[in-house]
Amino acid sequence: MKQKSKFSFSKIFFICWIFLLSHHAFAQGKVVAIISVDWEGYFLKDKDLQKMKTFREDFPEIGLLHFLNAAYYTKADANPVDVTQKIQSVLLPIDEHGLHIHGWRSLAEASNVVFKTAPRAHTNTPIDLANCETPKDCGHEIDISAYNKDELKKIIRKSKRILMDEGFDQPVSFRAGGWMAKSHVIQALAEEGIRYDSSAVPSELLKDSPWEKLPLYRWLDNLWTATDTDSHPYRIRGSENAQLVEIPDNGILADYITAEGMLDVLKKNIEKWQQNPDQNIYVSIGFHQESADRYLDRVREAIGLFEDYTEAHNIPFEWAKLPVSNYFPVH
Repeated sequence: MKQKSKFSFSKIFFICWIFLLSHHAFAQGKVVAIISVDWEGYFLKDKDLQKMKTFREDFPEIGLLHFLNAAYYTKADANPVDVTQKIQSVLLPIDEHGLHIHGWRSLAEASNVVFKTAPRAHTNTPIDLANCETPKDCGHEIDISAYNKDELKKIIRKSKRILMDEGFDQPVSFRAGGWMAKSHVIQALAEEGIRYDSSAVPSELLKDSPWEKLPLYRWLDNLWTATDTDSHPYRIRGSENAQLVEIPDNGILADYITAEGMLDVLKKNIEKWQQNPDQNIYVSIGFHQESADRYLDRVREAIGLFEDYTEAHNIPFEWAKLPVSNYFPVH
């Protein structure tokens, strides 16, 4: 009788041990990579869209976080039907529709906001409005932080309405043009229903490049002093107690980094994950729609490098299953 009891206890202990091991494996964190697309509001050229279409055909299982720009629709010569068709041609159901705002004159004026002619990302000289007459648009390089909170709220609200009227999902994710999201920008976003920002960027990735000589580099270096290539997402307090999650663009965009550079960012984040394997670690990479023809191949190459490296080193890895709220629920 005693022997039977001892066997039963051992059996129960063994079952519990197996359960704990399997539970730990289930709860283990992973390295998650997000691929984003910045839609600048400049133009929609066939060569860039075709490059994106081919990319989507080759990687249909990878969702993209699109930061869409309403300025395509506010230009004087815009054809809304054509614009929508071109954007939709490269979207998949597994994608997320976010919001991207640059300081375009047409968008500001469509929002009943007085257009700002400075400061500009690449020069200290204000825009000459004589060179910004319709149908030509200008203002892409304007720091959107030049607008106050109420002005930004109008631009955000107008942008969301334009995109939603054209059939896109209501955006809850955002990236500022030039990554320039100062505190009052964050407050405006919170008050207009945005819950995720991805404007924090490590300025170190622009060092020793032509961008280092431009005003934008100094702005970013001063604004995102605590952001590194292995910075974690974190919660920030917006206006009226609304919470936002900052998801750093820690791998920047393909215009400014090679595929090997993106892999270096991944490796640095894997090192952080190895210090605490129960946590999720996030890597953000991406590209611009307007320069997809030139730089999207870097992302294509990075996908292979990421998958080969994580498989070879037995790292739990996945491409983000969008929307980002799957990983960061915000109430």
